[in-house]
Amino acid sequence: MVKFLVNKDFKDIHTGDLYKKGKTYDFTIKRANEIEKNLDSSFLMRKDDKKK
Repeated sequence: MVKFLVNKDFKDIHTGDLYKKGKTYDFTIKRANEIEKNLDSSFLMRKDDKKK
């Protein structure tokens, strides 16, 4: 799972869950790609966890 920041509110077509702008959620890369394909790439921004 990878963390993504939601840039625009959207409703999940599979679960009906509402994802709110400004919140961070965990998605698989496959699921994030599906969201971007169905909506567009402006809805999600990947948040890389940089651990030192």
